[in-house]
Amino acid sequence: MNEGRYGRFGALIGIAYVSSTHCRFLIYSTKNAEVLAYHELKLRQIVHNAGWLEYDPAEIWKHMQECIETAYKNLVILEISPHDIIAVGIANQRGTTVLWNKRTGQALHNAIGWTDCRSTALLKSLLHNVKRNVNYLRYRSGLPLSSCFSALKIKWLIEHVPAVGKAIEEDQCLFGTLDSWLIWNLTGGVDVGVHSTDVTNAHYTSLMNVATQQWDIKLCKFFKLPMSILPRIRSNSEIFGYILQGALMGVPIAGVMGEQPAALLGQLCVKAGQNVCTLDDSCFVLLNTAQQRVESENGLITGIAHKLGPTADTHFTLEGAISNAGSTVNWLRQGLRINTEINSNDNVVESLNTFLGESSMISSSCSSSMLNAECGLAAKRSEITFVPAFHGLYAPYWRYDARGIILGLTSQTTAENITQAAYEATGFQIYEVLQAFKRDTPNWDPSCMQPVLTFGGEYAEDSHLVQFVADIIGWMLERPQTTSPASMGAMIAAGITMRVVSLPYATRMYAPPTDVFSPTTTQNRRELLYRRWDYAVKKCLHWNNFETYEADVELFAQRERDPNLPIRRSIPGSVFVTTSFALLLLASFLKNNRVA
Repeated sequence: MNEGRYGRFGALIGIAYVSSTHCRFLIYSTKNAEVLAYHELKLRQIVHNAGWLEYDPAEIWKHMQECIETAYKNLVILEISPHDIIAVGIANQRGTTVLWNKRTGQALHNAIGWTDCRSTALLKSLLHNVKRNVNYLRYRSGLPLSSCFSALKIKWLIEHVPAVGKAIEEDQCLFGTLDSWLIWNLTGGVDVGVHSTDVTNAHYTSLMNVATQQWDIKLCKFFKLPMSILPRIRSNSEIFGYILQGALMGVPIAGVMGEQPAALLGQLCVKAGQNVCTLDDSCFVLLNTAQQRVESENGLITGIAHKLGPTADTHFTLEGAISNAGSTVNWLRQGLRINTEINSNDNVVESLNTFLGESSMISSSCSSSMLNAECGLAAKRSEITFVPAFHGLYAPYWRYDARGIILGLTSQTTAENITQAAYEATGFQIYEVLQAFKRDTPNWDPSCMQPVLTFGGEYAEDSHLVQFVADIIGWMLERPQTTSPASMGAMIAAGITMRVVSLPYATRMYAPPTDVFSPTTTQNRRELLYRRWDYAVKKCLHWNNFETYEADVELFAQRERDPNLPIRRSIPGSVFVTTSFALLLLASFLKNNRVA
């Protein structure tokens, strides 16, 4: 795909990537997707209250400028011509909301992070108005009503920040997610800056019609937001504008994608039925549904995978968003001061091997109490169940009022037990999303839905965590050795715009070596663990309901002692129905055959 006018690495593409924790700029060779130079800076997360999360937009822009300059210099040090950089792409966390004054170029408030839940009161009010129907707008937006999307964050800013209301009255306010903020600044800012976004980021605002991929006037009216502040929606692969300052002056911005769809593309999951999981502070599981737009009936998001050109077909996804994954481990480490490191010499990791060979046969035939007595630490893994719903549960429940819960604590519970439960919680949440995928695609060819999950993200580097997830979901996990899948997805999008990359070329030339993790648990064992999790989630959803507590605990204990309890409990009812039917038949017979 690369022509001879470039150096030995072919055409180069730079990617500006803003995640939830870092600003990065990476320079790729389009020949083989090798990262030739990069620089990153950590983002400062601003937390004023529990559940709030902000970023300084000025800091993000300053960090990105420094990352671009440093990566550019590193390329020169390596004696690679920076003139081979033909385009820049952008990848960013979706949903994070920025409002700024287009006359001054200054942000009107800190950027509000996508997991920020300060707008919960607004959400509660909206749900009350629509009779608690969380799916009220799903047919238009593809999204449930939730505080994690941009619409409610904009509404909160309008109601609580006077400068925002004033700027809107004066027609000086602009809204954007982080991609729009970077595009506007890179293309000149005040007076000449381009105010645009792409379909994947626009989708996560709750204001875009998922069918037309344009701003929806009825959605804006529902949230009472002015359409004048919204950026222009464009495809993922086209020229958004040209950089007007710095080392890359004159280079076009040729591709923009939200972080998770970019990771789907970067992991080369381009066929219908392929799954990808990105595990960072949060966790996202995406199913590629190709050109079929599946309207979920099981708590999933109907999302945009990509639109690789203004006239290209739109490809869709089903998506499960999990708010707390890696952040749960961080909370244990920083909030509770628990050592969350799991080394290969620990008994915790050795317990994974107890599910192989003879031990796996034991675990499939033992009851829970027998497992505890005879199977050692392998059984004790299931004693603690941790649901990390710190500020609600997202997919597939979408309950803002849920709260975290830990069940099974005893005087012998250790920090390792809690850490194991936190790891397993990520696996259980992923499992629930995968099951929702199946229920939403009942008519799909089973050959398209292979039990293989492509894994990536910062926390996917922890092999022990990945193995825990494989054991919980019972699927094979593939972890491609790809540096920043989201960045590579944005690079592919920009490369398609510049006609130096195509999807067939990328899937053939960019496929990296892959680590494979196979489940080491039995089906029976997984079902037992999931029953505990399901019970804990129900308690989490109704954590302030004390009326049925004792009855629930007793019933759960009986089920643990006797797995056949539901069957036997159904016998009296079955006998009653059968005998009643028999008596009716007998009465009818006697009526028709009266004795003279």
